[in-house]
Amino acid sequence: MVLNHWYVGLIVAGLVGLNTFFWGMAVREVGQPDVSVRFLINLFFNRWFILAMVTGFTVAVLSYWVYSAMGVMLGRFFLSMSIVSIVVVGYFLLREVVSIEQWIGIALIITGALLIGRF
Repeated sequence: MVLNHWYVGLIVAGLVGLNTFFWGMAVREVGQPDVSVRFLINLFFNRWFILAMVTGFTVAVLSYWVYSAMGVMLGRFFLSMSIVSIVVVGYFLLREVVSIEQWIGIALIITGALLIGRF
């Protein structure tokens, strides 16, 4: 049964990475937030924003399956692997700066997920 959790966890991590990319593209296209009807219309009809909403909802549904199967506390730790995809997508696709501490954190998260996933 744990193997299935790994598959779903990897799918969630991949979708979170896509979600990060979609948000980054939406911010680039729509720009800084503004309290105006024009901004909201531009945001709500932006293709990247729509894709971010769809992937975010899909992540929530798949995460619920992991939480119900593993328990909320263990499932939440297990799904922390999605943080890795956020940093990787931010670095490689969105060209954001990642510090050495963040890379060390990624290594610790992967190690922790491997240890937790075995229980």
